[in-house]
Amino acid sequence: MNPHLDFLLSSLYDRSALHPEHLADLRKSGITDQTIRAQKIRTVPPSMIDLLLGFRAPKVTSAYLIPFGDPRGGWLDLVRLKVFPTLTTEKGTIKYLQPRRSGVRLFFPLVTLARVLHGDEPLWATEGEKKALTAAQLGLPAVGFCGINGWHVKGSLALLPDFDCIYLRGRTVEMVPDGDIATNPNVERGARQFAEALERRGARVRLVHLPAAA
Repeated sequence: MNPHLDFLLSSLYDRSALHPEHLADLRKSGITDQTIRAQKIRTVPPSMIDLLLGFRAPKVTSAYLIPFGDPRGGWLDLVRLKVFPTLTTEKGTIKYLQPRRSGVRLFFPLVTLARVLHGDEPLWATEGEKKALTAAQLGLPAVGFCGINGWHVKGSLALLPDFDCIYLRGRTVEMVPDGDIATNPNVERGARQFAEALERRGARVRLVHLPAAA
């Protein structure tokens, strides 16, 4: 594992040191203190941001880490940071950064992990880690995909290998993409392709429409 990531997730790091801006951001999304502790969400020391990313991010003044649980136990060797301020580029805004070529993985909230992997009740697949955590807080078996194309590897429309550990045949999947699906053709296309990939694995997919952001 990345030694800097390993340190942040260890008992050596002060788990109470969550930056007030980061705590406010999480609470705005409905994330409880109990979930923050269970998922080991951490403020990253500023001196460690570039080390975790493997590149310089001079416009980032602070960041928090959302650790990805490994469905087999422990943590995935994946760094994904919510950055402050949000970055503006020619391709749009960037809220999250991760090391280049680190790929995409499925996000598993720990509180409902066993029911996600082994249950047959409806599975909630949400766009974004924080939405997955809020769903899990409501007692819903949930996973998160990072962006509308975060369910497959580049160049393939097959599901990520992370889905192999989830019971899907005959299972209802409540898909929850971002609220701009009605106005953004890229989101609509990604959601449709995701649904088709799930159906090829025997799942029954239902689309959940969120209100568009104001």
